[in-house]
Amino acid sequence: MKTNRSFKRRDFLRATTTAGALGMLVSLGAMHAVGGVRPALASKLPPTEKLMAQLEALAREFVTVPKEEGRFLNLLVRLTRARRVLELGTGFGYTTIWLALGLEETGGRLTTIEILPDRAELAKKHVSQAGLSRRVTFKQGDAHAIVPTLAGPFDIAYLDADKAGQVDYFNKLFPKKLPPGSLLIAHNAILRADAMKDYLDLVRKHPAFDTLLVSATPDDAFALSYRMRAS
Repeated sequence: MKTNRSFKRRDFLRATTTAGALGMLVSLGAMHAVGGVRPALASKLPPTEKLMAQLEALAREFVTVPKEEGRFLNLLVRLTRARRVLELGTGFGYTTIWLALGLEETGGRLTTIEILPDRAELAKKHVSQAGLSRRVTFKQGDAHAIVPTLAGPFDIAYLDADKAGQVDYFNKLFPKKLPPGSLLIAHNAILRADAMKDYLDLVRKHPAFDTLLVSATPDDAFALSYRMRAS
């Protein structure tokens, strides 16, 4: 798959005070990737460990992010104390479970949107098996049509649906559904950088956001965009 090398891992798209705080998360993600940090989820994983292992064993059939990226998203939820999280692109529920595990600690809820009915149904089953249904509201359909109907606002919005449509997602989330202090996270900022070019250019230059690329694995990154509180 062709990669846009102009977006290298850990390149800072803007250098502000936010970069310092999120830079710590970059280091944490990198240490997880090489096994240097013992996961902090030991107390939360046993009820779901078997299910997660089964999904991971099926690799790309059911898992849309590597385990370390799932852990990193979970860490972000807990570090920011997020209580209202939006996920675009449920897939089969693997990332949904990681986000919901974080919300178990903060007492929050996740709204997740999946366009394919078969995936949405399997995701519901997996989340139920993980014992996390009370944390998750499922929406099946086109996120471009559903996002405008959501009340919001959200502390974290995670984009992992169609890459070419991310500018439209942004326009439907910002400003009312992404208040100051919120995080906007886009997956595959290296592996799918070409398809995401317009979105990455937008968040890199937008005056209301600080954006940087954060890697939890050697091969890919999240584009992490923080809406500044003065915006």
